[in-house]
Amino acid sequence: MTEAPRRWIVGLSAAVAVAALYYVTASAHLRASCVERDTPYIPLCAETPVQGEEAAAAFKDRIARNPGDSTAWSGLLVSEGLPDPYAVLPGATLTSPHNHSVSRWKAAQALEGGRTEEAVAQIIEILRYRRSPDTARVLAQFAAQPNGLELLRPHLKTANEWLPQVLDASEKLKQEPGELLPVMAAAIREAPIPARYVRRYMRVLKNAGQWLDAYGLWVALHKELVPLLYNSGFDQPFQPEGFDWELNNAPRTKSGALIEQDTVARRGLVLDVEFTGKPFAPPLVRQFVFSPPGTYRLKGEFMGTRVRSEQGLAWFVRCLGNQATDLGRSESLLDTGGVWKSLEVEFTVPDACGPVVSLELRPAAAFEARTGIRGHYSFDAFSLARAMPSQ
Repeated sequence: MTEAPRRWIVGLSAAVAVAALYYVTASAHLRASCVERDTPYIPLCAETPVQGEEAAAAFKDRIARNPGDSTAWSGLLVSEGLPDPYAVLPGATLTSPHNHSVSRWKAAQALEGGRTEEAVAQIIEILRYRRSPDTARVLAQFAAQPNGLELLRPHLKTANEWLPQVLDASEKLKQEPGELLPVMAAAIREAPIPARYVRRYMRVLKNAGQWLDAYGLWVALHKELVPLLYNSGFDQPFQPEGFDWELNNAPRTKSGALIEQDTVARRGLVLDVEFTGKPFAPPLVRQFVFSPPGTYRLKGEFMGTRVRSEQGLAWFVRCLGNQATDLGRSESLLDTGGVWKSLEVEFTVPDACGPVVSLELRPAAAFEARTGIRGHYSFDAFSLARAMPSQ
């Protein structure tokens, strides 16, 4: 048995008094007695919980009077000072098969007996029907083991019901972000994992510099060929924290730049940036692009209207390696009088840059982020492709 599950088993004795107070699902018998109170003669809910030998004696007396008293069986199981809880477990299991405390003790018994698969199944059943942070921590440690995916594979079809708790627990345990990647990637293919959890996990991977792992999860999430530049026409809703466009929007009352998608006749959705003259934080827009070493050419279209700026905007390609540097930039994008014009950037990604570059919209002159810009820009029809280096 690993050290983590062993600590959990030891910790059960400290948690028993609390565990007696809540349940995975109440039986119809318990609901009728405690909630609807249509059988008030059954004394299941009236008395205040008691501790130690007095509690155990009281539960045993109730069981002697009513062997089907599920609350007494589960209460006896978690009574302090009980010499052998496992001796009580069969009766508690028979009368309260879905009780949280019963499930925890069944998992502990399976772990002590070396039946890891059975224990994992019990732990997952707990997490499917209730929040249990301590139980999720145990499963997070199993998931991070080399055989974690094989242990969890039989349960992936219900992963949307338990994996979010495991991800929460993993962050609190400060596990290496990539340790859960095999489980997460497999779960995405089997179950509808809430998108916010997938995006959050990608953000954690990106923040840790694990770009290849994050991109692999992005590809698994989409289940189809992913282009070099995602959502290049700005036609789809943006998916934050992945490898889509990220907008640096501040509150509208304070922002020097209001960024959104807008509909334009004969074009559909475009990227729209309205400058208010107030300072703003660059980059305004960014997309992390998976780009192995080589030469690339970015193309797109833009329109500037009523722009008041010394040097306008520019699209920059930034290396994210140890020494972050700009690999290339577009010409300065100024007022076009409301006419769409083309832009182009050619850049070469060196081996030392890493697997990802950042495509960023920034002021062509950095000081204008502090002094502010006025006017309106639109962007559309971007594309990114490998290219032969220009001579």
